[in-house]
Parts: sequence; C-alpha cells; structure tokens
Amino acid sequence: MELDTLAKSLRDALPELQSLARPEYGSAEEADLRPAITRLAELGALQAVLPRADGGAGLALESRAAPVLATALRRLGRADLSLARLYEGHVNAARLIEVHGSPSQLDRYKEIIRQGAILGVWGADGDPPVRLHADASGAMHLTGHKRFASGLGIVTHSLLTARTESGEARLVLVEADDPVRHHAAAWTASAMRASRSGIFEAHGLEVTEEDLIGDCGALLVEPYFEGGIWRYCAAHVGGAEALIAETRRALDAGGRFADPIQRSRFGRMYATVDAARQATETAARTTEASLGGSPRDVRLAVARALLARESVERCCTEILDLCERALGTQAHDACFPTDRIRRDLSLFLRQAAPDAKLDRAVAILLEDGPPEVGEAW
Repeated sequence: MELDTLAKSLRDALPELQSLARPEYGSAEEADLRPAITRLAELGALQAVLPRADGGAGLALESRAAPVLATALRRLGRADLSLARLYEGHVNAARLIEVHGSPSQLDRYKEIIRQGAILGVWGADGDPPVRLHADASGAMHLTGHKRFASGLGIVTHSLLTARTESGEARLVLVEADDPVRHHAAAWTASAMRASRSGIFEAHGLEVTEEDLIGDCGALLVEPYFEGGIWRYCAAHVGGAEALIAETRRALDAGGRFADPIQRSRFGRMYATVDAARQATETAARTTEASLGGSPRDVRLAVARALLARESVERCCTEILDLCERALGTQAHDACFPTDRIRRDLSLFLRQAAPDAKLDRAVAILLEDGPPEVGEAW
C-alpha cells in the first residue's frame, strides 16, 4: 500500500466518515463508531500500520510515514475526535508491538491485523489495579481493572499495563472483545461519549509468555512514550479545525460573518490553528527522525513533542474561547454541531499531568546547560 494512496483515500472519505461517526445533533442517542471503523478498514487504514513488506504502508513505525500519519490523525479529528482517539490507539499499540515484540509475537500481530483487528492501549488503572500473578507451576493470570479503556465493544485486542508481584510494569496483549468484561456505563464524562472509555475487567484472564510484550518498563521507552504525544496533538488540531468550520457556518447562516469583529475572530482562529498544525508536524518529523539516533537526539525530540503539546493546548483553548464569544449561547446548544465538538475538544485536551510534561521538557533543555533561544534543535 502506498502512503499517497492512503492519504488521498482518507481525504476523499472524510465527509462520509464524519457522517458515519456523528449522530444527529439534538438527538439523545450516542454515536456508534463501528460503521466508521468498518469504513476505515475498507480504506486500508487499519492494515496500513503493518510494514510495507507485509502488505501495509509502514504507518506505525517508518519515519517517512510521519507526515502522512500526522495529516491522517488531523483529518480524522476533524471528522470526529472519538474516532481519531481510537485510531491513534490502534497505531500506538501497533508501534509498541513492532518495537518490542519477538519474532513469534510479530507474526501473531500481523495475522490479527490482517483479520481486521483494531488495537488499543489501556494504561490507566482502576480500583483494584491490574496485577500479573504467577502460581507455583508458572501459570499466569491477571487481576484488577483498567479505567478509561477507550473503544469498549470496538477494540478487539489491547495492550494492558500490569504490575508484577515485584512491582515492575509489563505490557500484556489480551483479547478485549468479551462484552462480559466491559463496563461502558462507567464512562460518565459529558464529552467524547462515542469513545466508550469505560472499565475493562481483567480479572481471571489467563496469560502466557507469548502475551508479554517486551521487557519490564517497555511502555516508557522513548521516543515511543511521551515522544508520541504529537499524535494526540494532531487529533486535537483536527478538532479545532472542525470547530472553526462550524463556527463560520453558523455565522454565515445568521448573516453575521460580515461583521468586522466576527471576521477578526475568524482570522485569529485560523492563524492560531495553523500555528498548532505546524508545531505538531514539526514535532512529528523531529520525533520520528530520532528513531535509532543518539540519546541526546531522543531527549531533544521528546522535549519538542512535549512543548508542541503545550502549544497545541493553548491554541485550542484560545479557539474554544473565540468560538464561544462569536456564537454565544448557540455554542452550547445541543441542536448545533458546535456544542458537541466544543465539549469533545475541551475534554480530549485534558491529558494527564500537563504541568509535569512541560516541566520535563524544560528539564531536558537544561540538561546540557541552557541552550541559546532558537538554537535548541
């Protein structure tokens, strides 16, 4: 599969994906993302994570694919942020397996992808947290729950983090499609409803060595961990683009776009989202170019990704504010598209520990002494 072909197919299918992913505005029903996921599979987007030699496009791990992946996630975010969230999880899981998997695990991964699997990564522990236990015979099983398990009822296989009895974290690949283990009602957030990010019950799942991906702490290896935050950023930018587009439609429909104040707001939104897009694409290129590079290259790439996250969050919050100022109460009216997009974007931006991420970026930049401003990369 060629990257250019995939990119064009996704762009051409964007209106259809948007229609499939979004419920009628004003409806009490939640969106069902399965038709949109099925369409992504038909377009080859799920299988595109595989290496080119295995029939994919190398989207998960090949550095040359970074611009296409950034654009794909941005466009999917423009179609629907929950859909982009699930696709990003699919890519992230594929990436982790390709980096840390053994030859036999890679064979298994390629086979389930060819069979239409959609993958996820579920790292947030519930109460009790997920633990990996081994009995005297060496047989292993899991206990505990995962919360914020995005894609319940859609994701077929997921990488879970599990603590061993010695406290070390392991990645475990499990089948995740048993509805008995799904507690979708636990997802009570007022936004990103279609992501179905409820609780996954891992208790009693039997595990073999073949299910354990990588060594202890594999999830935290950079630049695959925080360095990969640019993928979320790409989705956020797409959500902001959707909000800007709907804001303009609403202003046009109300005959208010000719107002110079409204046009000024639109110009500020457009300039802001373009800056966010460029920050994301730069972080994507830097991060993916650091693969196989020196430890310093990797550290600086991670810093750039974390700084891009800060920039994108600030850009998106400014766009949210400008939208609400432009539309007033209409921005909060469930009968209009802006309400759902606004709520979804506002929630999706709230990733864990943003201040700690910014502090880590600064710490990296200061490791070798304060760099000259503008010359860190």
